[in-house]
Amino acid sequence: MRKIFITATGVVLLLLLAVYGLLQYRQYSSYQNRIHQQASLIFKINVDHIVKKRGLSNLKSDARGFGVPANIFIYTVTNKSALTFFCSLPVTDTVELKTYLKKAFRINHFIVNAQGSVWGNNQDQSIKIAYDDRNVVFCYSLLKENVNDIMGELLAGKSFLADTADRIVRLKKEGAPIVYDFKNYSGQASLADHHILLTGTFPVEGFGVTDSLKCPAALAKGLSVNAWINGNLSGLLTKDIRFKDYILEKDSLLKYYKGYAAMEVGNSVNQSQSVISYTFNDEFEQVEQVVQKEVKVPEITLSFKGNTSPLVHYLQKQRVIGSDNQLNKELFPLYEVYGKYDNRELQFSTNKARPIASATVITPYFLFAELDFDQLSKHNQFTIFNSYIKDLSALKVKAIKQNREVGKVEIELKFNGDINF
Repeated sequence: MRKIFITATGVVLLLLLAVYGLLQYRQYSSYQNRIHQQASLIFKINVDHIVKKRGLSNLKSDARGFGVPANIFIYTVTNKSALTFFCSLPVTDTVELKTYLKKAFRINHFIVNAQGSVWGNNQDQSIKIAYDDRNVVFCYSLLKENVNDIMGELLAGKSFLADTADRIVRLKKEGAPIVYDFKNYSGQASLADHHILLTGTFPVEGFGVTDSLKCPAALAKGLSVNAWINGNLSGLLTKDIRFKDYILEKDSLLKYYKGYAAMEVGNSVNQSQSVISYTFNDEFEQVEQVVQKEVKVPEITLSFKGNTSPLVHYLQKQRVIGSDNQLNKELFPLYEVYGKYDNRELQFSTNKARPIASATVITPYFLFAELDFDQLSKHNQFTIFNSYIKDLSALKVKAIKQNREVGKVEIELKFNGDINF
């Protein structure tokens, strides 16, 4: 009996060692040839950590055609836009992969190049893919830019960070479910029930954070968006703003802007809009008729502290606003936007009757943003975003300045009851 017990114990220990070894190998192999050497902002998703927390049964093996490693890396690249993200994964079955890409990512255009690799994109080209029998590369971008060079290098297994690189070593030490690494800054996210909480550090030089930190003294009820920033933004606004035939020189904007901006989106307000219809005159000729129609639009308000008189004069000169301080319809055709100002603040709002609320109080945050997705969905104010925010409940961003170079950020994203971590 004792011999059987010892044998059984040995078998169990061997199985545990085998499982441990497998998990360690999954961790090791997930860092091999997955991150481009020019990666800028890197997010690491620790899949094994999340699966362990939720239970192995929660990770189902769908017929997707690619493997799910212990860690998945999503990142930007230095010579591409900060709004363009890359990721590569191992391929297990090219037939299943193509079917999955069509269904999950709506890839509707595929071509095969001379090397036999497959390239594709969705209808608006925000998602691009490339794959062969070894790897699949994903690219998601809010901008339409040429990313074939980076995708080609990833697909060919070139230009990767070595697993001994400092950034890889730092990422290996982090055991949180989600972490990010950017230059010498890092952070991590925790998952709990219906929300994600991310905390970390980031560079603040470009914000030009002011010494005195302010926020609105009073807020309206039922806001769906509330945000403010204290900073001269000299490091972020590095180029002139150009749109069609309109130009705003950065030097002029920075000269008149005085380091504080705030935004609110509230309940709906009424606006009168011109609607063109057609009727027939007494001679049965079709004539155009302009009718004023009352519509409901979201109350959007932007406020800026600044040297307002010369700023308004400059905006009028550049045809951004008219002599009545109303925003040029060609720049924002959706709603009427009314401008008004006093000696300290310039305000643009879709609510013509909204008074300037220039009173502020002291705040510890140089950057703050709060979005109530439930309110946005309830009022159906921005229908174009409804499909993207249907699973989200709220987002809150708070940032403080630790010293001249480093800031600390806390981001909390809440999901509705159907999403549970």
